[in-house]
Amino acid sequence: MPIRMMPVDPKTPPVPTSHARYSGRKLHGQVVDELGRRVAGGIYPAGQVLPNEELLCQELAVSRTALREAVKVLAGKGLLEARPRIGTRVRSKDQWNLLDPDILAWRCATGVDAEFLRHLTELREIIEPSAAALAATSRSEEQLQSIAQALRSMESAASITDWVQADLAFHTAVLQATNNPLLMPLAAIIGSALESLLGVTARTSDNFKQALPDHQKVFEAIRLQEPQNALHRMASMLSDTRSLIRTTIQTS
Repeated sequence: MPIRMMPVDPKTPPVPTSHARYSGRKLHGQVVDELGRRVAGGIYPAGQVLPNEELLCQELAVSRTALREAVKVLAGKGLLEARPRIGTRVRSKDQWNLLDPDILAWRCATGVDAEFLRHLTELREIIEPSAAALAATSRSEEQLQSIAQALRSMESAASITDWVQADLAFHTAVLQATNNPLLMPLAAIIGSALESLLGVTARTSDNFKQALPDHQKVFEAIRLQEPQNALHRMASMLSDTRSLIRTTIQTS
């Protein structure tokens, strides 16, 4: 997916140029997705009151019922707050459920800025080295084969898009191999965000397979059931990723 390094300027929000049209059973989810993208992308910045129901319904070509249901969903995610006689207001980002997979996807789809990339990298450095160590002692043979298959897909990747998908599958398989019920959902939660982050690092590298040897070392440590080695190999790889992110930020 295309990665835009510049954040949306809340002072000059883009104005939709055409009416969105929704129909069928996916109506509710499409309205949630459209409004979520607008909030996450800064079209409706924090503190702003959304256009009134009549205008939004006309613009989105939906009923008041569909719109209100979508607002309730986004309120549950911490994005919006409905106030009597005032309207529906966008809440500040510190009140958003930032690990919600939808919010992460909307953030990535509307452009990731330097701060967001840094936060994603920090999150990975906190979680993934320890997850690799746990996977080394907890993985099953079937889970090891899933990691191996992702590694083979990375080796055979013919394009950046193929590489990013395989890289994402590798890290997801490592998280799943921890067999920790509290860690395993993290694979789905950070999936879309991790895809954007991996896309950035791959595109800033002269050779998008540059990190392949590091992934192979992580795999070998997990295969040999060496938790400390797995931890250090994953930490080293993510440190290199942080350097690439810093380079991207400085040159963007």
